[in-house]
Amino acid sequence: MATVEQKVAKEVLQQPEDIRIGNKTYKFYPPSTATLILVSEAISELPHVKLDDGKLAEESLHVAKDCRKIGEIIAIMLLGARHLTEKIKAPQTQEKRLFGGLIRFRRTTIREQIIDRKAELARQLLEDLTPHELNTLTSSLLMRMQLADFFGLTTFLTEINLLRTTREVVTTASGQSSQEQ
Repeated sequence: MATVEQKVAKEVLQQPEDIRIGNKTYKFYPPSTATLILVSEAISELPHVKLDDGKLAEESLHVAKDCRKIGEIIAIMLLGARHLTEKIKAPQTQEKRLFGGLIRFRRTTIREQIIDRKAELARQLLEDLTPHELNTLTSSLLMRMQLADFFGLTTFLTEINLLRTTREVVTTASGQSSQEQ
């Protein structure tokens, strides 16, 4: 168990935490603003439902088909905005045949491929973890995401925008317009 001092030092130094899922360990870094924005976008795509307490099982199963985004949300939180895709260079061999296959030419080229790490991890999370494990992991990651700081920043900027002076156009009886501040 880590002491309070160790937890504070880890947070201040922004050291990654190891999170183990199945047989793979992921480094969870403090989130960037871009990561928070992507998580917010993915959360907004979840179905908006109000479950009836009397029919909780039926309604939960009814909306389950629309909840693949849960895996995507957790994958974004774990990987971060910068590591959702990966570009790799892979050799690709092409063969050309002439004269009924008597003469063959092989040419190897290097092609760049983009691997969707987010989709891979989202699928793995949904296939390998139980709903309880997904819930625990999501709660744990959300607690580490510095949401209070992000909320403070967005609230501050919103208030600045509201306090900014605006120009109003006033039309006089003669049809001429003038600007006031």
